[in-house]
Order: sequence, then C-alpha cells, then structure tokens
Amino acid sequence: MSWLVYSLSTVVLFALWSLLGKIALRTATPVQTTLLYGLAGIGVALAAIALGQRTAGWSVGALWVGALSALCGGLGLMTFYLALERGNASLAVPIVGFYPALVAVLAVTFLDERLNALQIGGVVLAAGGIALLSAAG
Repeated sequence: MSWLVYSLSTVVLFALWSLLGKIALRTATPVQTTLLYGLAGIGVALAAIALGQRTAGWSVGALWVGALSALCGGLGLMTFYLALERGNASLAVPIVGFYPALVAVLAVTFLDERLNALQIGGVVLAAGGIALLSAAG
C-alpha cells in the first residue's frame, strides 16, 4: 500500500481513537486508559511481527531515539487523555491535531526539510485555527 493509504487510514483510526477515548473516560481514568493503550500497542506489535514485519537492527545505540520517541508519545497520550477528561473533545482534539504543523516546522529546523509556500500557508492557517479554538474555549 502507498503512504497515502496508510496516512488516510491513520486519520480514520486516530479520529476513532479520540472519540472512543472520550467515551472511555466516562468510566476509566486517564492512567487506566493510557495503560490499556500500551497493552494494545504490545498486541499490535506482536501481531505485526507474527505477520512478518521486519524487526532487524536492534542495536542499543540506535534504539535510544526510538525509546525517547516512545516516552514522548506515552507522556503525550497521558496529557491527551487528561485534556479529554477535563474538556470538550470538540475543542481538545482539534488543538491536539495541531501537532503535524509543529512537526513540519521542526522538520525544517532539524531535518533539513523544506516547505513550499502552500505548506507554509497551511501551517499559518493551522496556527490561526488553534488561536480561534483557544479563544472559543
């Protein structure tokens, strides 16, 4: 499958994850929900390995960035569930959804990637959307 199919699948899955996360927080705590997310992640990884996904190259020197990424993801997940617990999903999720625009800026800064004028405009519009949502909340 192409990167676009995977990307669009991720959008749908993340939307369901956000909606179901808000519903789950009616009866579970952010800590419980984060723990369940971690367990589900282990299950998904084991299934991927069983289906033949590549796992070569487990050098300690190379894994520290992956571990740091996982730590940031876990902490971000906890703060996401806290935001959902304490606010409206209709405000919290779009604000959290600003992170791809931030990734674009960081990729330019740290990965020597380039943004064209249209992409820069998208980042600016996304920032404006966050300002409007923040003012409404």
